[in-house]
Amino acid sequence: MFKGYLATVFCASACVFLLSACVPVSKKLVVVSPEQGQLIRDASIFQVEVEIDEAMFDPNSLQAELNGVFVPLSGKDGSYVSSLAKAQSLNTSNQLIVTANRLADGVQSLHSVEFSWAPLPEGTEFSDEFAKNPPPIETAELEMLQSFGKRQNALLHVTFKEGFDAPANIPYRADAQSVFILSDSGEGDDSIANDGHYTARVDFDYENYRNRKTREVFTASIDTANPGELTFSGRELKAKKVPTLGPTLVSLAAPTTIALAPPVAAAPVVDSERALMIRDLSVIADPSRTFDPCDTDADGLMGNPNGAWSFKTLMANMANTLATGVPLDLFVQQWLMGWAQNFDPLHEGSASGDWIINDDVVPQREAGLIASIINPWPKTSAGTLDMDKAPFRLLAIVNRVDLRDAVGYGSSTSTAGELRFVFGLLDMNSCTPDRMTAIFEYTVHANTCTEVLNYAQEWEDLDLLHPPFPATPGYLAHLQSITDPVTNAGAAPLEPNGSSIGQLRTSEVVMSFPWEMREFTLQPIPFGTPIQNVLRMDTTKQTPDREFTVNAALQPILENFINSNLGDICDSKHTVPDTFSGMPFMAGRADFFPDSHFWAPGIASFPSGGCTDDDIRFNFSVNTCSGCHGGDAIDPGFDPPFYHVDPTSPGTSPVRLSRFLTGTGTSPIPDPSPIGGIDRDFADLDRRAVDLQDLLATGCVGLAVASPMLTTH
Repeated sequence: MFKGYLATVFCASACVFLLSACVPVSKKLVVVSPEQGQLIRDASIFQVEVEIDEAMFDPNSLQAELNGVFVPLSGKDGSYVSSLAKAQSLNTSNQLIVTANRLADGVQSLHSVEFSWAPLPEGTEFSDEFAKNPPPIETAELEMLQSFGKRQNALLHVTFKEGFDAPANIPYRADAQSVFILSDSGEGDDSIANDGHYTARVDFDYENYRNRKTREVFTASIDTANPGELTFSGRELKAKKVPTLGPTLVSLAAPTTIALAPPVAAAPVVDSERALMIRDLSVIADPSRTFDPCDTDADGLMGNPNGAWSFKTLMANMANTLATGVPLDLFVQQWLMGWAQNFDPLHEGSASGDWIINDDVVPQREAGLIASIINPWPKTSAGTLDMDKAPFRLLAIVNRVDLRDAVGYGSSTSTAGELRFVFGLLDMNSCTPDRMTAIFEYTVHANTCTEVLNYAQEWEDLDLLHPPFPATPGYLAHLQSITDPVTNAGAAPLEPNGSSIGQLRTSEVVMSFPWEMREFTLQPIPFGTPIQNVLRMDTTKQTPDREFTVNAALQPILENFINSNLGDICDSKHTVPDTFSGMPFMAGRADFFPDSHFWAPGIASFPSGGCTDDDIRFNFSVNTCSGCHGGDAIDPGFDPPFYHVDPTSPGTSPVRLSRFLTGTGTSPIPDPSPIGGIDRDFADLDRRAVDLQDLLATGCVGLAVASPMLTTH
């Protein structure tokens, strides 16, 4: 996509239609906070923020009055702040007046802001549970009260799905000061109590929404490579259509309502190659930030083993030796021990040497580990693994902001999704790519909706603000400024080793058959100190033991679990537990079996939620590791088995992706189950692009009503 050309066409066209959309605004004397019309919820942290152009105004003349009382401002370089004095308090209605004298003529300029204050209603409580498992939204619609303001300018109308026991008031924190309350109390903006229709007066930046949606429709109309407007249900692509330029622009001119859920069709504008699944060689083989001991891209450079995105650096940051005392080589050896023999039953071992994870026997693969990884790995003079020559090359850097929490419902720390680094194993005997990936999956911690939006904006800016690939130094530095705060040692002080790593997952068939995925998390090192954690095998989330689908005697257990959770599975919000019906349920690893999908006879449909028995089976199975990397999402006629990011791809070109990611086109992926269900279409990178765009267009209001994705795949 030639972004410069599209931006020029869009801006010229949009300015004609939207008049001022592309006119720059000069900030001379600006009250940053509070904003006009804002509803303040917490007076204890109230703060006045003012910005002035000191080339135009005398900073010594800057003054502020709040409700007729002088407010002292302090600061420098054009930014000034003030807090309430001990004797001051906010009224229900407030007026802030800020003045400063112009340097040119001494004339006083004045800026006035009116805002209100109201504490949270008594008994209103935030729900930490809702942050991870938000209320299931059936419909959500914005009623615009005015389109030119940003505060208290719209009513959010919401209904929840059947069976959800909703409290009368549900608070949502947009930022430290702003809280809106979804209410079915029959008071204020809510007209009828207990009718199941919730209402909240909210802040909505319509100008931002209008400009973004206009850009989408213009881009989709003039870019022949754009797939058009897409409709998704969960991860499945349901429909494509050519955008209707005229009617869409008219609807954006003076809207009365804006539909938020179910989501409307949208055109993917964000370039997934630059902001979602980055695999261009100019990035993943950047010689200053990555390392490839085999120079598989044949550019004559192996790179920097201490680069920010190298296997060694990311492992070293996880070990955090300065804080934990765990040496890097020991940290990596402990991870590799996850395939070695383990005869210690106190630490998940067994008399046979196999691993026991949640009562699931995970076979040791020591012979394959030694032959495929340990022996070929270059050694130091001391005989240890040489981390400067680690046999893993970077394949992709992945933005998974779509896995974010519904930040705002709860008061505890939540996430803005995940940041991932996908590495491929190199066969050091032949210096060729081998069939193993190691995916470093980091949690991006966030406390407020604003933090989530700022993080998402960085990724969009990465796409929009830089020239096309090959990556410029500016693009690479920008990307590293996004990744470093997440991956650096000590990035998450409250987590094990101070690391923000959520899990490290492997997918391999080089050590033994069958193909297998394992999941590793930071856990206490055996016989170590409480602050020393290493990567040890954990359950493979969302994936039951395969015996519950391949063993007829155990299928009723799986059937019972699915039928007991139809609503959540229909919404893709279910959680596979460690145990069910008194039995260990979640797998210690995910592996290949015929057609690799989960199914049990007797799965019920869920008509009230819009799901057939086939939808239920699919939603459950595709969210397992075996299903997502097997029959539910891998095209056997095109894709290499089990991989969405193919580690055997030649190093001289970007790594090959599955059609699940890039789009199935006219040939959907067949249903693998005995149900004989429908074939399904996907275009997951387009889905992630649309998700990012919608998040930035609708802001905190959209984040509150759009449930985050369940899957970790």
